[in-house]
Amino acid sequence: MPAPRASGLPMLLLIVGVLVLPFVIATGLYFGGWQPTRTLQHGQLLTPPPALPGSGLADVSGRAVATAELHGKWLLVLNLDGPCATGCAARLDELRRIQVSLNKEMGRLRRVVLAPSTSDPALADAARRQPDLLLFAAPPHWLGTPAADGYRLHIIDPLGQRVIDYPAAVGGNELRFDLDRLLKFAWTG
Repeated sequence: MPAPRASGLPMLLLIVGVLVLPFVIATGLYFGGWQPTRTLQHGQLLTPPPALPGSGLADVSGRAVATAELHGKWLLVLNLDGPCATGCAARLDELRRIQVSLNKEMGRLRRVVLAPSTSDPALADAARRQPDLLLFAAPPHWLGTPAADGYRLHIIDPLGQRVIDYPAAVGGNELRFDLDRLLKFAWTG
């Protein structure tokens, strides 16, 4: 008589246990409230993302613009607290270079400037040199508290929600890194 075969049940249970273990650990971490101490983005991720106000913008001609007209693409917003100084003009050129460096993804992004007044000569010059730049007048504190440095950068999703805020001191490489990752993994816009 042949010897009885060993049962494969222990091996099956071991394989199922190895496959289920990551899900058990992930569930425990999620319900335990664990958050990583460091994330990869260089800006402040807003959770939950606040929606843009529905109105309050005006274009260069003074026509009121509904925020819904900006939906559909990712927005890189330069939010000015005052007139556009030399640093602001350099930042606008840098934002254009960042958009162009996104290559095939550059069509998914629009650059928007929110200023207290669209009659600023530096902004008019920038809009003339960069025809794809959108320029709007916005009331003070339209996107929240002003920055101490004179401007802030924001990334707004195609649904009109502010998802990441940046201080003025953020570098172009860091902003480019965040945009590249965001557009790579986002299916909207």
